[in-house]
Amino acid sequence: MASAADRARTFPVTFPRGWNLFKRDNLLSFFAVPRSDDNSTRWIAEIGAPKSNDFIFRKLTSAASETNLDDFAAERRPLPSIEGHWTRALEAAEQHFALAKRPPLADIEIDLPPLVPGPDRARSYEQWLEAVSADQRAFIEADTGQAIRLRGPAGSGKTLAITLKAIREAIRAGDSGTDAAILVVTHSWALAAQISDAVDLLGAGRNLRIDVLPLLEVAESILPSERRDPSGLVLIGDDSFSGKLAQLRQILEVLDDFRQGEWITFRSQASASLRERLDAEDDEARFALAWDLLIEFGSVIGASGIFPGAGAELRYMQHSRAQWMLPLEAPGDLRIVYRVYMKYMAALDDRSLMTSDQLLADFLNYLETHAWNRQRRLEGWDLVFVDEFHLFNPLEREVLHFLNRDVSTFPRVFMAFDPRQSPSQAFIGGAADDTRSTAPQLQDGGEDVRNLELTTVHRFTPQILELIKHVHLAFPTLDLGHDWDIDFAAVESASEDGPRPISFTATSREGEEIDIFNSMQEVYTKGRVALAVVDARQWRRYDELAARIASSGKYHVTTITGRTDIEGLGYRNKGLVVAQAEYLAGLQFETVLVAGMPALVHGAVSANDKTRILSALYLAISRAESQVRLFSNEEDGGAAEVIDSAISRGIVVRRAGSTS
Repeated sequence: MASAADRARTFPVTFPRGWNLFKRDNLLSFFAVPRSDDNSTRWIAEIGAPKSNDFIFRKLTSAASETNLDDFAAERRPLPSIEGHWTRALEAAEQHFALAKRPPLADIEIDLPPLVPGPDRARSYEQWLEAVSADQRAFIEADTGQAIRLRGPAGSGKTLAITLKAIREAIRAGDSGTDAAILVVTHSWALAAQISDAVDLLGAGRNLRIDVLPLLEVAESILPSERRDPSGLVLIGDDSFSGKLAQLRQILEVLDDFRQGEWITFRSQASASLRERLDAEDDEARFALAWDLLIEFGSVIGASGIFPGAGAELRYMQHSRAQWMLPLEAPGDLRIVYRVYMKYMAALDDRSLMTSDQLLADFLNYLETHAWNRQRRLEGWDLVFVDEFHLFNPLEREVLHFLNRDVSTFPRVFMAFDPRQSPSQAFIGGAADDTRSTAPQLQDGGEDVRNLELTTVHRFTPQILELIKHVHLAFPTLDLGHDWDIDFAAVESASEDGPRPISFTATSREGEEIDIFNSMQEVYTKGRVALAVVDARQWRRYDELAARIASSGKYHVTTITGRTDIEGLGYRNKGLVVAQAEYLAGLQFETVLVAGMPALVHGAVSANDKTRILSALYLAISRAESQVRLFSNEEDGGAAEVIDSAISRGIVVRRAGSTS
């Protein structure tokens, strides 16, 4: 409901195709849930006049009780007046939400399909093979006898390379008379749909056996029905991405309940480190702990088959711990985490829910059986491709090892990932800086795993790449291991030259907003524009600026406040998208306006904050195809040192900002 109402704020209103929308005048009918339930529950809603901002949910219908929009329009009654009731309703709502203390994470939606259009429809598969860079070609033509890890920064064409490689191997198999089964695994339905569309487009006229599925769908398609849903449990989320968001919300609720009750009993048993984290009141600390517990519950406790019951706590306490796991310094820490896990499981049982991690843990157990070892020769895949591998947790990565049909060789898995995109940041934003669990380092693998690096970017100009390289050099040392480094010195841009990035520094916040508006006007007709806010703490004022721009009625403005599904953006040639930088991952724009960048005064910012801010800056800049403009104001300390040093090196052009 919140997502639908948010979309109705700007005209023309666009809903994703998956909502199965029907329209009649200002009446709409669409699915009430992200995925249709057994009763096909639908809303009938009404959009008010363009300047009223009213979005009215009129009626909830179902397949068993359908209502035609024409019939509803004929019987529609006027809305009752709310005068005299509004004050009481507002007070009741404020009291309700104050008691509920819902975390900001509850506003995050399911997923965000990429704004990037699929492969150029004017190019055929053969033409794409001629157009790719040398490093992409090296991957596409690489021998499939060994696993390959494809690493590259934003804009280097990893998804395109994965898609073309899968098509190439399917065509080769067909030409040789074999029936190769190929699987492309993703973390979300959004990316799976993008790749599937590209396969259909580029493989036109060919009978290609390429399955493109989220990992959770792979599990549901392979697991025997009695193992998949033995007791009528309802799975949280349509894919791993939406499932993790739902689990994080549940863990936050359980943590709040634990802190208000049993924590006083367990507190003396906790180490100082865990005690500090459980006592913390700020949201970022709570989100970070919830993320660590999500990994612990799914990839340690669940993956080990430790279920609540007699002897389970002892099994957990005796479980060997790896370096990537949540550091638990004392036996009391383990008891506390296990107690929270018990409450978490009880909360799921009360709602008859099953998490994606629980289903995948059951799936992994099945994959290790003799039954699957024999059945995989028929139902497995010859080649497995994985996009956005950095988003997969340890449990999900383990599952990938068992999907190949040939049991006599090492798994042939081809993984594409961006080392600079943090998996936890994709779910909890800046709170990722405070997490203690880390992704396990990828093992070298010797001769059985080949490493390939994409060193040519196609999205943005050489001038934008120079700024990205400059920001990259300003990153503090991150203890992520050698597998997660990118040698930006070797990265080149295949795009044509463009204008150098421009930095505007106004005398005041008001002046900065004038500069942003003037730049937006200048580039609006040239293509899609993003206003990327680097520091989430400064989001509110830019959100208000976006609302003022939208209220003029002259510009199409979309504000992203979470990972809301905004599929319609992918087909829009122009418009302004306003969002925190972290929500723009996977999108691209003709021009990116970068704002909300702190000055980063030496000694005033912690290493964690600096890492988070520079990572967000890197993400914001890398969304641009042609132009980058950076905005700051003297009232907030002026341009950041990293931007000033880029100006002194001639990488960025300084322009005088407004003096208002």
